[in-house]
Amino acid sequence: MKKLIIKYFNMLIVPVILVIIWQCLSNAGLIYDVILPSPIKCWYAFVEIVKNGSLKVDLLVSLKRVLFGCLWGVGIGFTLGLLSGFSRVVERIVDPIINILRQIAIYAWIPLIILWFGIGDTSKVIIIAKAVLVPVYINTLGGIRDINTQYIELSKVLELDKWTFLSKIVFPSAAPVIFSGLRLSVSAAWTSVVAAEMLGGLTGLGYALLNAKDYLKSDRLIALMAVIAVIGILFDNILLLLQKQIFKWKEA
Repeated sequence: MKKLIIKYFNMLIVPVILVIIWQCLSNAGLIYDVILPSPIKCWYAFVEIVKNGSLKVDLLVSLKRVLFGCLWGVGIGFTLGLLSGFSRVVERIVDPIINILRQIAIYAWIPLIILWFGIGDTSKVIIIAKAVLVPVYINTLGGIRDINTQYIELSKVLELDKWTFLSKIVFPSAAPVIFSGLRLSVSAAWTSVVAAEMLGGLTGLGYALLNAKDYLKSDRLIALMAVIAVIGILFDNILLLLQKQIFKWKEA
């Protein structure tokens, strides 16, 4: 318990100091509210969007899109990574395509995908799936290729069938690397959904950010940015905790 308190104290001490300095500068009139409202005003803006229900609606919409996008992206990325890991032929076909997708920023794809599929949920799910697919594929392929060759030789000596080979050797060995890719993909999904909603659509946290900007509501804009950051950190910490619990054997 003591270690946990110290850990969170070390994590929060710098942000808390920065917020105090920010508030002091605002009170002294050294920062204009239109440009950077004080932390207290941002907090009141947060309370307002919670009370009027707009935050709940936008958050649920964004979470739904992230969920479906992650399901598609993880499923496709894992399948392609698995097939490429076991077949050089598949890798030579798939890898160049993935590398092309990697080099083009997600923001460059958004206008084209919206042009093809409109501004509805379909385009946003595709954008998220694209962002998720790349890290999952790369880590899955890397995890499989990094399996200790001695394990593979042992499986041949023991004449293991394909399912036993996959379940006892491949997945346990590659799982930590694949899980790291999953953490990266969730972060990418959360970032891409906000970007997609800002460029098209009438709902979601990205649209709420754009709406706050258009009406010069800097306090609401910062409050929404803080919500996005907290949700992203929460997701990452949940996955990190799961990773530690699932792979205790590897740490040992």
